[in-house]
Order: sequence, then C-alpha cells, then structure tokens
Amino acid sequence: MKRTTMPKNVSPTALFVRAQTFRAGKPGSQRGASALEYIVLAAAIIGIVTLLITQTDVGTTFTGAFEGLFDDAANPGA
Repeated sequence: MKRTTMPKNVSPTALFVRAQTFRAGKPGSQRGASALEYIVLAAAIIGIVTLLITQTDVGTTFTGAFEGLFDDAANPGA
C-alpha cells in the first residue's frame, strides 16, 4: 500500500475541504436520479387512474362527482 504524505504548505483545513467536496457518491449527482424516479412514479399513478376511470365503474362515479360542478359554481345561490 502506498503511503501518502501531507503536501507542504497546505493547511489541514484546505485538505479537509477538498476531501469533503470529492467524496464518493456525491448527493448532487443523485438529483437527476430522484427527478427521474418522481417522473416514473407520476406516470404510473396517471396510468392507473386512467385505467380505473376508463375500464371500471369508478369512471361513472368519478364523472358523476364532477357533473354540474361548473354550473353550481356559476350559480351559487341556486
């Protein structure tokens, strides 16, 4: 194993900062992966809801819940 020595004229604080910014598995590199995971999750939820609405009785119930919604909002006293 190769022995490492401390470079001359470099403060321990500078070495610590360098080590912290160069650590393996940086959280900044995971930002894109997290966004991709959320996109896939949203797509799966949208697909499941679409399937439920179009292929089952849930669609009839869902449509019935929103029928007349805008009519009720336009005529609040009716």
